[in-house]
Amino acid sequence: MISPSSTSRRRSRPTKRPHRPSTSTTKTLAILLLSLSLHNHHHQLTISAKEITATNEWQLLQENDTIPAGLHVRMDLSTGEKWAKLPSSDENEEGEESIKAAAVDSDGGGHVAEMDASGALTIVSNDEDNDDDDTNNNGKSSNDNDGKQTTKDYKMMHRVMSQLPPEELAPFGGLPALPSSSTTNGTTKLTAVELQEFETKMELLWQHRQDELQKMQSDGSIADLPKILRERIETLKGYLMDSSHELMELLEGRRRSIDHDEEEDGTSNSSSSANNIIEALRDLEFQLSDVDMARDFHTLGGWPYLIALLDDTLHGGHDDDDDVNDEIRALVDEIRALAATTIGTAVSNLGEFRHWALEDVSSTVNEMRTSSNNSDKNEKMTALSLLTRVFQEELDQRTEAMAGGTMAVEGPSHTVAMAKSRATFKLRAIYGLGSLLRGNPTAQQQFVLNNGPDVLVRNVLGTLSNVRGPTSADPSLSRLDYKFASKVLALGEDVVMDVVLHDQEYIQIDESATDDVKKEYAAEGVTTANQLVASFTTEQWCDLSLRMLAPPTEVLGEMSSRGIKERALSAVRAMAPSCQAVYQEEVDGDIVWGVDEVKRVRVEWNREGSGDGLDPVYRKELLDLVDGVLGVLQ
Repeated sequence: MISPSSTSRRRSRPTKRPHRPSTSTTKTLAILLLSLSLHNHHHQLTISAKEITATNEWQLLQENDTIPAGLHVRMDLSTGEKWAKLPSSDENEEGEESIKAAAVDSDGGGHVAEMDASGALTIVSNDEDNDDDDTNNNGKSSNDNDGKQTTKDYKMMHRVMSQLPPEELAPFGGLPALPSSSTTNGTTKLTAVELQEFETKMELLWQHRQDELQKMQSDGSIADLPKILRERIETLKGYLMDSSHELMELLEGRRRSIDHDEEEDGTSNSSSSANNIIEALRDLEFQLSDVDMARDFHTLGGWPYLIALLDDTLHGGHDDDDDVNDEIRALVDEIRALAATTIGTAVSNLGEFRHWALEDVSSTVNEMRTSSNNSDKNEKMTALSLLTRVFQEELDQRTEAMAGGTMAVEGPSHTVAMAKSRATFKLRAIYGLGSLLRGNPTAQQQFVLNNGPDVLVRNVLGTLSNVRGPTSADPSLSRLDYKFASKVLALGEDVVMDVVLHDQEYIQIDESATDDVKKEYAAEGVTTANQLVASFTTEQWCDLSLRMLAPPTEVLGEMSSRGIKERALSAVRAMAPSCQAVYQEEVDGDIVWGVDEVKRVRVEWNREGSGDGLDPVYRKELLDLVDGVLGVLQ
């Protein structure tokens, strides 16, 4: 079941985002309401679930229970239990597709979140059900205006209110101490009179907060999260259905912005509505940095449209004018880069989302393709395969360019800005790819079956060989290229270390296994741990790790160059056993792979008093790192 965001993760963003709550408390309430509203939708996707038989009495929902549309659903915040019943006749006046979900505080005096058939949420009072909650709540105070006993969980109230900033509680004298029979653990022993004062104050605080939240919801301070996610999904879908028109509008808007010295995006200056693909993706990347929002985005069907944006064939907008085509190409790179970043942020190496990497989205992609598109419509498409294709496409372009007698990938109208746009896209693509692969044995094995490691390393080596032609002399572009190469190498190292540290999750073949056993695994399309490590420690991968120990400091700068060397040393240490085995078959004598290159780095860093800017502590850390790598190599 979709749970409230108790362990949400956010990355800070400097810019204002649309529809965002102003405090952490309002966000928590909004997440709770979204979770409740999606309760029924999520359970309909659970194959093993069973639907309850609804009655007029409250029923406790078990873990895999689903509910029919139109029920009144209640969640007890103090226990996490969910209850459901048929709505009364006056509750059901708005139609059978209405769903009620209440976050209650055991006395029925909270507020109810109602979702209609369109998914819109509102908060209403829940006074009519005050007499329905007759469950036993031991240790809770009883009080009721009609003389009938109902329970109030003051401990729950205290726990919830303690999450608020102190300044919000200050007008009421702050949060009172929690009563207890002892004076330990921050609690205080209270007399009967003091206990009554505590309960009165907690009721005052609680009611004030409920009124405040209802006011915030009515004036739009609390975001309607299902609506926001649906709007973003519709924006993605709308762009994919008419990308040519959308791209030309973006281009014209951006040109107007430059002419009027406005914001970069060149559309509306209002940040309250992500009404074009670039604004939508930027906002979506922020939203999906929250675990629950990412889960709900997937549940609402947004994942296939996000993945489809990686497919280059779905971006139209080509023009007879070469300059226009260059600008459109840069826009497409920007959109695909934002999509890759959003994918990486949504998955973020979480085990729960591992299977998203291999979900087939080909039906969505083919739905968006025009009849003139000659791409293979029977091809399986996943986030993993489309991100891998990004690097394969560039390799194909290089092969085609060299066949035509030139080393430059781009045409004569190509500019440094275009090259930077492509380099930035590749950086975002490797971020997304890394999020899908790290800690994901199934995706790693499929990546190897698709020849992904070879595609990646050949792309990097080609990039570092300055095959870009006239743009290769730009220092900032070289910095992007080496940053990309460093990230690729780090990904290779991480996959190797995944196998080493979590070998129980991989298929192992003993060295003594017969060729028939190995062929049997290969015939079944199974990638073993041995094959996986070998794919990331080929001669080309080993060469890359040593090459990154000697980046061009005069181009990259001392600090950037040093950071690249540090990461390369870590990769050399992880890959050393396999790389030494590869090269041992090719050389005679006492030459040991990597030793000379690492020793040169040690000599460079062991120059105290040379004016290289290293303080003694950092210098010692670097030399310890080098010595550790040499220990592995020798």
